Amino acid sequence: MRQIVDELLLMSQLRQQEVILAALDMRATVTEACSRMEEKRCERQALIHLPESWPRVLGYPQWVEQIWVNYLSNAIKYGGTPPEIWLGCSECAAGFVKFWVRDNGAGLSNEEQKRLFLPFTRLHADGEEGHGLGLSIVRRIVEKCGGAVGVESAPGAGSTFWFTLPRVEE
Repeated sequence: MRQIVDELLLMSQLRQQEVILAALDMRATVTEACSRMEEKRCERQALIHLPESWPRVLGYPQWVEQIWVNYLSNAIKYGGTPPEIWLGCSECAAGFVKFWVRDNGAGLSNEEQKRLFLPFTRLHADGEEGHGLGLSIVRRIVEKCGGAVGVESAPGAGSTFWFTLPRVEE
């Protein structure tokens, strides 16, 4: 119950709070998110692959960390046996960077993908913890930071969840 209340409070905060974007140390942000997921990673014996370097982007550090935690949590929960997870990034058009989390899970149909980022959407009623708010929170965070979210997936081929943030102009 507490987790639901915390998630609803965060969603409310996202609507109301004005945010000043700052240059992020994405390596530190991802490291902290991975640290928060370490117990679950060990339980599932998940293997996480990280890139050697990260580009500089604009964001709100605590919220961007929450994006990574949510994406990692889902990849650990719904990845293969054992879960194997790749994190990375690539340049996008118009001054944005695309960050992604790819898993070796069962993948998602087009119909499932359409519903993913809506509040209270749970695709799996398999006893996994969660209330269907995580991806809708991710979408609101990223939109508040000026970016976009999405997923690329196919049944039997795993999933790649992504988000974009504005690149720091150097």
